[in-house]
Amino acid sequence: MILEADWVLPISSEPITDGAVCVQDGVIIDVGKAEEVHERHPGEEVRGFHDAVMLPGFVNAHSHLEHSVFRGLLDDYPFGEWLLRFIEARRRLGKEEIAASAMLGAMECVSSGITATADTGFTGEATVSAAVLFGLRLHAYLEVFGMDDSQIVETLRHLDERMEKLRDKAGPLVRVGVSPHAPYTVSGPLYRALMAYALGAGVGMVTHLAESRAEVTYLRDGSGVLAHDFRELVGWDSLTVMPTGATPVKYLEQWGALNPSLTAVHCVQVSTDDIEMLKEHGVAIAHCPKSNAKLACGIAPVGEFLEAGLRVGLGTDSLASNNVLDMFAEMREAILLHRASRYETEGLQASQALRMATAGGAEVLGIDDLVGALEPGKRADIIAVDMKYSHFAPIDDPVSALVYGANQEDVFFAMIDGRVVYDKKKFKDVDVSEITKRAEAARTVLRG
Repeated sequence: MILEADWVLPISSEPITDGAVCVQDGVIIDVGKAEEVHERHPGEEVRGFHDAVMLPGFVNAHSHLEHSVFRGLLDDYPFGEWLLRFIEARRRLGKEEIAASAMLGAMECVSSGITATADTGFTGEATVSAAVLFGLRLHAYLEVFGMDDSQIVETLRHLDERMEKLRDKAGPLVRVGVSPHAPYTVSGPLYRALMAYALGAGVGMVTHLAESRAEVTYLRDGSGVLAHDFRELVGWDSLTVMPTGATPVKYLEQWGALNPSLTAVHCVQVSTDDIEMLKEHGVAIAHCPKSNAKLACGIAPVGEFLEAGLRVGLGTDSLASNNVLDMFAEMREAILLHRASRYETEGLQASQALRMATAGGAEVLGIDDLVGALEPGKRADIIAVDMKYSHFAPIDDPVSALVYGANQEDVFFAMIDGRVVYDKKKFKDVDVSEITKRAEAARTVLRG
C-alpha cells in the first residue's frame, strides 16, 4: 500500500512536499516524493490524503490509562492535596470500573494519534486488554510500592506472579516492565532489589522522580504532607521516616537504581548536579509538562536535558492530572513553558518538540529501531492530520503549522504495525458508544 499526502514528515530527515510512504507486510519499504515512490512500486494500492500531513505515530512516554475516568474530577488541587484525594477516590473503583477506564484511555490514545504508550498501572490487565482491542503498541509497567524492608522477598515473589499473569495476556505489540512508584513510596533497598530484578528479567523500569517540592522535602527532611498525611492515609504511619538529606536523584543513585534501563518520569525538581548524574548513568526522561504545570509542581528543565544529550520523550501522564491525551498540546506546553522560564526562544524549537513526541519517545522506550520515524525497515506506525482548516492557513512550514496549530481532533487516520486501526475518524469493529457508556458508569461509582 502507498500512502501519500501533501506533506510527509519523516522526522529523521527533512519534510517532503507531495510525499508518499510505501508499506508492505507491516513494514515501511520506501519514503519519498509520491511520483518517485509510484514509479518504484507500480501496481500498489494507493490512499491519498489531501490537505494533510503524514508522520509517524506519537509515542507517549508516560501514561496511566487506568485513571482515565478521573478526567476533570480533581482539577484545582496542588500536588499534595491532589494525591490524597486521588487515593481516596481510587479506592472506590473495582475491576469493572478500571477496565472501562482503560478502554476509554486507549480509545483516546489512538484517536489522538498516539500509536505507542508507556503505561504504568498496578495490575496492568485492564490496560493490556484495552491495548489489544485497539491495536495499540504498549509497554505496560507494573507498579510496586513498599516501605517495609522486611517484605521485600514477598514483594518480589508477588511481582513475579503478576508479571507472568500479564505476559499471558499480552499480544505481540505488548511488552511488560517494572515500575517502583516513587521515592516516597518505595524504600532504597526495594529500589535496589527491583533494579536487580528488572536487569535479570531483561525488562525496562520506570519511576516517578523529583516530581514535586513535597517529594524533595520528604527525602531531605522527613517532613511535609508525604511524611504525615500521605503515610497515615496508606497505613504507613507506624514506619519510621528516615530523612536522607539527598535529592531524589541522588537518593536513587545511592541505591544503585540509576542506569540506562531506567526511565525517570517528571524530573521537575532537579539541580545541575542531578542532571549530570542522570547523564552519567544514561537515564531516560519522560517529560510531562501539562501535568506538572496543572499540579503546580513546576517546570522541568527540558532544555538542559536535551543539551546534556539525555533521551527525552513527551508524556501526557494520566487524565487524573491532565484533561486530554493530546500530544500536540504537550508539544506546545513544553515549548512555551521552556521559553517563559528561560526568557528566550532558543533551546526548544517546534522540530525538537515534534521529535520528542515521536523518535524521542521511541528512544525512551527502547524501540527506536522499530518506530518513531518514517524510514525503510521500520514498522508502519503512521498517522495523518487534517490541515484544511482555517487555523492552519496559510502554511509555509508544515512542522510549525502542526506543532503550534493542531490538536487531537485533527487526526483522522492511524495505522499501527501496518494495520489501519482508525480511519476517517472511526474505529473498526469497536462500539465507541458502549465504551463511553461504561466509562460514565464508572465515573458514577467514582463520585461515591
